Amino acid sequence: MREQRELTVEERIVSAPQMRRLRHEGIVPANIYGQSQPSLALQVDGIVLQRLLARGGSNVIQLKVGDKPAVQALIKKVQRDPVSGKTIHVDFLRVAASEKMKARVQLHFFNEARTGGGGQGIVSRPLNEVMVECLPAALPANIQVDLSTLREIGSAIRVGDLVVGPGVTVTTDHNELVAALHQQVRGEKAEGVEGKVEAVAAAPAPLGT
Repeated sequence: MREQRELTVEERIVSAPQMRRLRHEGIVPANIYGQSQPSLALQVDGIVLQRLLARGGSNVIQLKVGDKPAVQALIKKVQRDPVSGKTIHVDFLRVAASEKMKARVQLHFFNEARTGGGGQGIVSRPLNEVMVECLPAALPANIQVDLSTLREIGSAIRVGDLVVGPGVTVTTDHNELVAALHQQVRGEKAEGVEGKVEAVAAAPAPLGT
């Protein structure tokens, strides 16, 4: 049974010009919208929010607004300060448990040190997320990509090769390149590697299942 994450927030009554003061006090402004309901201005304790984000897991949570019953919501967008990296605003999207939803899911790459090529290969990763469709409860936190399957120079992983859980459909083009192993050339510059990525991406390949 997947852990159900919860977050308690409050309705926000201050105007936009006052949001800087809120942030200074450690409060993060937020909004929730969707399901043909009006958008609602919210605010959440910054420390509590950061703990929830740091724990990872699915972006679908139980959102409790004050004393109202909790609603199922997707963490749609997290805006961070470009200098400090602190979260400065969050958008939540209401979702229905019985209705399929579309969302972007990050790819998590691992085992890069175990790729083939006799130590002469360079791994390229032109894609870092895919679009999926599923019920909210089935939305994965990320999709694992095992780079050790790149056993020889020229081998590639495409969207159709990704393994996802039951009830999850990847809607991104199955022939799109996820990762590839290229021959490392002494003195090769980064732009040369990019050219090889494009060449591999253009090569025809059978769709995965």
